[in-house]
Amino acid sequence: MSKYKIGRLIRKYFLFSFRSTIISLFLPVMIFFIAITGFLSYRVAVTQLEENAFKNIEDTVFQTKGYLENRLSDVFEQLVAFSNDPRTLSIINSEQFEADPEDYIEMNSFLKTIHLNYNSIIESIYVDMNHGAFTLYQSQYPTKIKEFPYKEYEDLYKGNDEGFYWHNVHKDDIFKSESKVVSVFKLVGNQASDASGVLLFNLRNDFFEKVLNKSLIGEHGYIALVSPDGTLNSKDMADEYLLSEENLRYLKDLQEDSGRYEFQSDDGRKMMVIYETIGINKWKVAAVFSTDAITEKADYIKYITLIVILVLVGIAILIANFFARYISSPVSTLVEQSKSINENNLTMNYNHNGPREIKILNNAMEDLLTRVNHLLDQIKLEQEEKRQLEFAILHSQINPHFLYNTLYSIKGLCDMGLNGEASSMITALSNFFRISISKGKEIISLEEEITHIRNYLVIQEMRYGDDFSYQIEMDEKILNWEIVKLTLQPLIENAIYHGVKLKREKGIIAVKGYEKGETIVLEVMDNGGGISKERLAEIRAELEKTSEHSSTIGIGLKSVHERIRMHFGSPYGLVLESEEGKGTKNTVIIPKTRGGV
Repeated sequence: MSKYKIGRLIRKYFLFSFRSTIISLFLPVMIFFIAITGFLSYRVAVTQLEENAFKNIEDTVFQTKGYLENRLSDVFEQLVAFSNDPRTLSIINSEQFEADPEDYIEMNSFLKTIHLNYNSIIESIYVDMNHGAFTLYQSQYPTKIKEFPYKEYEDLYKGNDEGFYWHNVHKDDIFKSESKVVSVFKLVGNQASDASGVLLFNLRNDFFEKVLNKSLIGEHGYIALVSPDGTLNSKDMADEYLLSEENLRYLKDLQEDSGRYEFQSDDGRKMMVIYETIGINKWKVAAVFSTDAITEKADYIKYITLIVILVLVGIAILIANFFARYISSPVSTLVEQSKSINENNLTMNYNHNGPREIKILNNAMEDLLTRVNHLLDQIKLEQEEKRQLEFAILHSQINPHFLYNTLYSIKGLCDMGLNGEASSMITALSNFFRISISKGKEIISLEEEITHIRNYLVIQEMRYGDDFSYQIEMDEKILNWEIVKLTLQPLIENAIYHGVKLKREKGIIAVKGYEKGETIVLEVMDNGGGISKERLAEIRAELEKTSEHSSTIGIGLKSVHERIRMHFGSPYGLVLESEEGKGTKNTVIIPKTRGGV
């Protein structure tokens, strides 16, 4: 055998020995690592499971509190509005009040409207003023009292300067009803210490039960609505799961608006309370549940983790020797390269010298990093465009010049003694901003949008007198379809300030809406000075650009077009037609949609 062949055999032997040594050392380390990883994974999974469960319950309590607060605030606002109504105040403040039929009709209509609008939550309404001199109610049941027990209510409820009180679930003590109710009421009178009237709303018990029962807290968990005068539970529970008197007092005395705490039940069970506070009446929405129900699931994870560890150890023993030579070195290199990837470095400089799979993985990571870089650039651009559109929306929603000018016009009407016109203008202005804000909703119904522009046109017509008139023709079949908020108002604003105001004779603004196949077509037309062909071509070109806003056209038109396309897609948007000297027509094309896009 030649020296050359002997050398090759020696080298192969040493390489084999070295590889065998590495594998023999690698297997125990791998098994130990898998065991430790499995144990740590089990502990992390159990901890995460508990934390996720608590977080889910916190979210449930928070959402339940938020929904109840919104609905109770709506009802409370109606009670405040009724108590501050001039007719109500005149009855309260008059010691020798004699009601005429018109008072009964008007106030009964007011109560009926409230009862119908909030029928899902308000079961009945009872009004008694001047010790029974004026009594009204809205209920499907007759009253069971001849005289309201003012002395009893004064003894139970006092200390609130405003006179508003809340009463947790109780049997209806006003009407001949077998159901339970939650009450909100106001005691009124000529003297703070002598109540002579009450304005009372009875809220449906089943409304609260439905809201609380939607919150699934497990078999041994429930939601409680806790107030100083009682507790409403979402469902019937065994005594060992209910809050004791001591725990109820502790919960009521907590000053924090939200939080969690643990306690031990009478039978030694570990219990948890997660609570939120309703701002309108300071009642607490509390989730009460046993922590054992959550930790029981950890046993399943333990068994699964043990099985996975055993399987992984067996697989590791089988494939460690096979993959050691082909994967270890190139993977290590690839891992080192991967460690260098961070928010400041999204590139790889790896020269592949390993198996084909590593090369594929390397290429895939390079492609992924390239796409990530591209997406980051795209996100930056979209965020900038979104920021500009949000600015445009804000600009359209609350135009300070429009507000100042309108308020100045209202002042002028008041100075001239035209209080009726001033009142109409204030009503139109409040409705205009109510729909402009619309609780942050971006999508509203066409009917709301038309109401919004009617208020806007009423204000502008009262401001400018006979400078222009307007016409609105809307197909009633399209009013329930949805539209991006503040679509038509910027177009009408342009028609006024850049169209009819520039004419010497009286201007006309026409708004028309109809359906065309599966689309809705809205047209805003004016007989103003129109736009030249060159200028019209510039505006149309600018509308089709998706880059940053340009000074070529106003922010209103750009905002309308971009927001329509952002919500409904590129086939829809704004189309401008104009002829110099003959006026301009703005056409909005949107799809038929309901319930969100």
